[in-house]
This record gives sequence, C-alpha cells and structure tokens, in this order.
Amino acid sequence: MVNDDFARGFFPLNWPNMSIHAYRVSTATDIFLGMPVALVSDGYVGVANVVSAGAVVTIGVAVGFAGTLKRGIATVDPYLDVSDLTPPSPSSDTGDRWIMVADDPNQEFLVQEDTGGTALALADAGAAIVGLFRATSGNTDTGWANLEIDADGVVVSNSGICQLLRLHDLVNNDGTENSVGDYAKWVVRLLHHQKRSGLNPLPV
Repeated sequence: MVNDDFARGFFPLNWPNMSIHAYRVSTATDIFLGMPVALVSDGYVGVANVVSAGAVVTIGVAVGFAGTLKRGIATVDPYLDVSDLTPPSPSSDTGDRWIMVADDPNQEFLVQEDTGGTALALADAGAAIVGLFRATSGNTDTGWANLEIDADGVVVSNSGICQLLRLHDLVNNDGTENSVGDYAKWVVRLLHHQKRSGLNPLPV
C-alpha cells in the first residue's frame, strides 16, 4: 500500500463553494497555485513566510491570477512569474496585477506529507505544523506549488503555519486508502488567519 506522490501545496476542498477574492499582488518571489499568501504592510499580497518557526499570518492560498483590470492571466505561465510584474507588459499597461485567493478563515485544505523524519500519526490531529518542505518552489509546467508538510515540524503550540485536522479519506490510484506514512494527505486549516476575529499583525 503506497500513497500517491502528488504535491500541489494547499489544495482547497469544496472548490465550487469556497470564498475567493482578488487582491493586488506585489512580490519578488514567484507565486504558485497552492501557496499560502499574506496581506503585507503596503496593502498588497505576497508569499507568506511559511518557513518561520513563529506564528505565520496568512490571508489565504493562491488559486489563480489575473492581469491589469483583471483581464486575462498575468503571465503566459500557469503560475505568477515575477518577471512579468516589473515592468508591466506592454509598456503602456501600467495597472496592478491580481491574485485570486481562497481567503475564508474556515477554509480547509488538502496537503501532502513529505517523506523525511518520523511520519505523522493519527494522534497528531489537532497539532500545529511549523515546517513546510520545498516551501518556495513550484512546478512550472502545472503551476502547482511543490510544498509539503514537514513531518518533523509538529508542535503542540500556537506557532506555525497550519493545524492538522484529520487524515483525508481519499483513495489512491492503486485502490488503497490514503494512510499515515510517506505522502499521506492531510486536511488542514491556516492557523493565524488575517481575516479571523481580532487584529493580526501584518508582515513587514
């Protein structure tokens, strides 16, 4: 029994019914589908600091991109290629680029576990995850993020990027159930959401 290896970052569940809003984007880092993003101090959205050991604030997860005036896609690539952000192209096109974000504080996501360290167990449900593996890279062909849960990143505290809710009940391509171990698929929620009640600090 082997879990499918298909990393795609934070994949939103209940896709047709989830809350999605457009935010202006300004970043020096490529953004891939499934990457957590954060509202930053200039009022734009950028990649969240998902490798921090502290409480990581986020506004949601990237699920799409658009160009100026929300016309068409921001780039010819299936991800947000920062080389298309500055300067805008064509040169007369000076408006903002946009990122579509699954930003409901209660949104649940499917995310894959990595293969390093001690595998997560069912008893880890409810704990927080500090580390994400391959957190800043993505697949330039599919557009999906490569990030996975770092199995060694479980903490029993309010630190981290997300909270483990449960092992997902999906079925692998070979007909077996998703199970604990390498490439296990977990359901998570973002732990420190910027739209949750009360004010969260903005990243610099």
